[in-house]
Amino acid sequence: MRMKIVAVAIPIALLSLLAACSDVAPSAWGNANSVIVLAPENLWAEVRDTVHAALEPRIFTVRDERTFEVTHVAPGAPEWSDLRRFKQILVLGTPEDSWVSDVLDGKEVPATRPAMVERSDVWARGQRVTVVLLPHEGAADAVVQMLPELHELLDSRFRQYAIQRMFTSGAAEGFRDTLRATAGFGLLLPSVYRRTVVDSLYIFRNDQALGEQLDRTVVVTWRSGTPDTLTAEAVVAWRDALERPDMGEQVTHRDRLEVERIEVPGGYGIQVRGAWSTPPGEFPAGGPFVDRMIVCPEQNRTYLIDAWLYVPRKGKYEYVIQLETILNSFECGGPAA
Repeated sequence: MRMKIVAVAIPIALLSLLAACSDVAPSAWGNANSVIVLAPENLWAEVRDTVHAALEPRIFTVRDERTFEVTHVAPGAPEWSDLRRFKQILVLGTPEDSWVSDVLDGKEVPATRPAMVERSDVWARGQRVTVVLLPHEGAADAVVQMLPELHELLDSRFRQYAIQRMFTSGAAEGFRDTLRATAGFGLLLPSVYRRTVVDSLYIFRNDQALGEQLDRTVVVTWRSGTPDTLTAEAVVAWRDALERPDMGEQVTHRDRLEVERIEVPGGYGIQVRGAWSTPPGEFPAGGPFVDRMIVCPEQNRTYLIDAWLYVPRKGKYEYVIQLETILNSFECGGPAA
C-alpha cells in the first residue's frame, strides 16, 4: 500500500510543478533590430511603403544595409502565435480594437490621438511592445505623423542595447588613464579588448566570439605636425600605409567613401567611412571601416584612428555602432612630451 501511495504522489507533484511553470511567460526571441508590426491589412496597405522607408533606413557597410527589419502581421493571422513572442512589437489601432485593448489591459491611456504607449513583457519576458493609438478617422495619416518619433525611439533603444552588449565585460577606465599619461591620448575600450603596442602604433582587438567569426579592431597612431587641410584621400592613403602585424593586408575601396567633419575634446578632424577587402588571391574577406584623422593643436600631433570590422553573413549595424562609440571616446591629451 505504501508503494502505491508513493507512486501516485510523485506524478501529482510533477503535474503541480508543470502547472506552476506554465504561468511563466516564455522568453522573447528574435533579433534586437527586428520589429513585428501588428496592424489590420487595410491600414497596412496604405502605410506599408512609408513605414518601411522611415523605420528601415539604410547604412553603408559593405553595401547599403537595412538598420531594422520590419515584418507585418495581421490580427488573427496564423503566424501571429509565433511572431508575438518577438522582442519588439509595434501595435497599430484604436483603443477599442481587440488587439490593442489586450495590450492596454484596462490601464489609463492618453486621451489625444495619435499617441504612443509602451508596455513590457506582454506576450514574452524581455519584450517591449509599443502601441500607437490611432483616431477613428485619418488613421493612415496619424501613423505617418508618428513615424519620426517611432524611429527615434527604436534607434535609441537599439543603440543602448548595442553599447550595453559591448561593455558586458566592463569598461577599461583605468587603461584609459594609462593611455592619457603614457601615450598622450584617451580612448575608452571594453575590458575584453586585447592590446598590442609597436612604437607609436596602438592596436586594440576583440576577436573572441562563440560560434561565429567576429573581429573588431581599432588602431591608433600619430604623426608630428598639423596639416593645413584634411581630405578623405589623405585618410585613406595613411590607412593603406599602416603596418598590420598578425592581421594581414587590406585593400581600401575608394569607389564609395562617406565623409564628415567631426570635433573631439581638444581637437577636430574628419571621418571617412568605407569598405575594405583582402588582396586578390587571398581568402576572400572584407567588411566596413570607420577612420578618423584628428588634429590636436596643443600637442602638435595628427592622429589616425582606424576602426574596422569583420563579421561575415551577419548584419553589421550593431557592430558599427560599437566601433563609433569607441571612436567617440577619443580625446587629445596635453602637450606631447
